[in-house]
Amino acid sequence: MKRRIAAVAVAGACIALTLTACGGRNDKGASASGCDTGITDSEINLGTSVPMSGAGAAYGVLAKTAQAYFDDLNADGGVKMGDGKTRKIKYFTEDDAYDPARTVSNVRKLVEQDKVFAIYSVLGTSPNLAISDYVNGKGIPTLFSQTGTDEFLNNTKEKPWIVGYLPQYQFEAHVMAQYVLDNAPNGKVGLLYQNDGFGKGMLANFEKEFKGTSVQIVGSQGYEQSGGSIDSQIVNLQNSGADVFLDYATGTFMTQSLKKKGELGWHPLTILTSGSNDATTLVGPAGAEATNGAVSFKWMKDVSDTSWTDDAGMKKWIAFATKHSVDPMNGIASSGYMTTQVLQKVLENTNGCKRQDMLDAVYSLSGVTPDLILPGVAIETKKGYPYILTQVQMSKFDGAHWKPEGKIIKHGDK
Repeated sequence: MKRRIAAVAVAGACIALTLTACGGRNDKGASASGCDTGITDSEINLGTSVPMSGAGAAYGVLAKTAQAYFDDLNADGGVKMGDGKTRKIKYFTEDDAYDPARTVSNVRKLVEQDKVFAIYSVLGTSPNLAISDYVNGKGIPTLFSQTGTDEFLNNTKEKPWIVGYLPQYQFEAHVMAQYVLDNAPNGKVGLLYQNDGFGKGMLANFEKEFKGTSVQIVGSQGYEQSGGSIDSQIVNLQNSGADVFLDYATGTFMTQSLKKKGELGWHPLTILTSGSNDATTLVGPAGAEATNGAVSFKWMKDVSDTSWTDDAGMKKWIAFATKHSVDPMNGIASSGYMTTQVLQKVLENTNGCKRQDMLDAVYSLSGVTPDLILPGVAIETKKGYPYILTQVQMSKFDGAHWKPEGKIIKHGDK
């Protein structure tokens, strides 16, 4: 089901996120003004495909939050882009229920019928890989995809138009594996993973990271996104003798896996994927007994933690969420808020109405600190490395909230 979301003024020429008149290298719809399809002097079209139904429906709030943010920009007169022009944003959304085949058809519709300038914040590894050939063939900026798949980096020369929002998964595996080596140097690892490109990729990454060390992967269990229960997988991992649990479940399966671990009385060192560690919607509901002491890494403040109440950025988020009837304690919604703030910065830096101008702006981000980013963390991009989050901090769950600990870890650190 498609919803056409309100127009928001965006200044400047083409910012590569599905808008109206700027076209890509293979886009035949360039306007008489020389701009690409999806952008005019007063408007730009953006589009997304996210799950609003099914097991991944909790992530639909990403689009809701973006719509609200664009509405505010529009009400304030729009975004002044790098070419000096102020434009409104027209935002188109499609529900893919986390089905890659639906994502493909949705994106084709967004590009060919809705005439978007750029695609923005598509959720998931398999959905993004499914659309990669199409958007790269069309030259459509596909920005801040909600995945850190290594395939983006492996293919960036041939497929430069897609950029990840999440930290690269190899980077994540390296950081998490190092935590295991430091805290359980002889650990026996049990890994739960989604049986798709994301999960299989993380399994391969961890196998690579632990090779030649005293840490052994003694059990790995995959599950299907369309499945109902993963209880048997958790039982099997406990029976493997694992004393380290790498939980790479997503969505409601994260909650389910942690609940079952608690029911079994299994208390291994528990490390959670960064992409499904929201305190309020995914981790906390499993109960304090099952989650206390779990570890992950973060780049954002935990919006459910009242210790941030006096933080200036948190105050802005709470005011925004309250205004738009969004739960201010929903970490997924807050992620959508942060991502859209970064997109605004890209628009402001897009100096022209060609899609390439938007891609150039993406790769020139430096020292960007959205309202909810952790102190000491900033967004820095460089051409050839298609991910915008390269700085993180380890955090420990206290049964209710994530508490940052240790130094800021940057991509490339030894």
